[in-house]
Amino acid sequence: MKPIGVLVNPAANRGRGNQVGEQVFHQLSKAGIPAINLSAESAIAAASKAQVAISDQEISGVIAVGGDGTAQLGVNICVPNQIPLGIVPAGTGNDQARELKIPLGDPAAAIENILASLDAPTRVDVMRVVTGEREFWSFGSISAGFDAICAKRANGLKWPKGPNSYVAAMLLELPSFKPIEYRLTVDGEHRTVRAMLCGVANVQNFGGGMRISPESDCHDGELEVFILHEVSRPRLLRIFPTVYKGEHVKFPEIEIFKAKSIRLENDNYPISCDGEIVGHAPFSVEIHPGALQVFSA
Repeated sequence: MKPIGVLVNPAANRGRGNQVGEQVFHQLSKAGIPAINLSAESAIAAASKAQVAISDQEISGVIAVGGDGTAQLGVNICVPNQIPLGIVPAGTGNDQARELKIPLGDPAAAIENILASLDAPTRVDVMRVVTGEREFWSFGSISAGFDAICAKRANGLKWPKGPNSYVAAMLLELPSFKPIEYRLTVDGEHRTVRAMLCGVANVQNFGGGMRISPESDCHDGELEVFILHEVSRPRLLRIFPTVYKGEHVKFPEIEIFKAKSIRLENDNYPISCDGEIVGHAPFSVEIHPGALQVFSA
């Protein structure tokens, strides 16, 4: 078979990405699978390097080694070129890997999962996202509001790191936060809500294991829109811990419904997508059923 391109984010999880990347190359070599290193000094440079390799017909697929941001880079390389993507989680969030039931904290098992499906990649749904700045593909989730503010604050914290940084950021942001007016266009129908949070999911988890949309299914050809309607700060602090088990859905302030497409507008709040800040609202999302091939058994 043709070589597989490998994208490694060496900075993922405080340098762990580089160690996992070395393990990926070693394990692929041991299995007799040729590999080409697509890593570069930036995401743009890596994408360019990958595109050259694809245009020259040098690679048959891509493996992304890192967190959700690296996986998203892989998605945006693979979907337009219709080649498969494998994920070896090495970040702090890894929500896309969770959706595909790829083992976390066990690179050898994650690589074996890829090797077991090289001849039969599966297809999953992806989201086509359009913002004022750019268009891109996402496998995971996207929102613009309190959670994005927290994600932006968490990315700037020196301590704590990992999923706990989001909790710390939330506690820092909550005292000054006020509900947001969202203007939604859902499958052509207009609606306005005042909410703490509103977003769109193709997977169940976001924020490093929070089961924000526990009924999401990346094979059903639909999006899930999740809304946390206006609540008091004490009520939010009561609801928040339950999201890790998906039990927040029992609260009447939580609303989740399915859609094929949605446009979300508010007063220019930051957008968080797959753990990355990608611009400012408004944004539009449309589901593309089965548009991504994945190496996952």
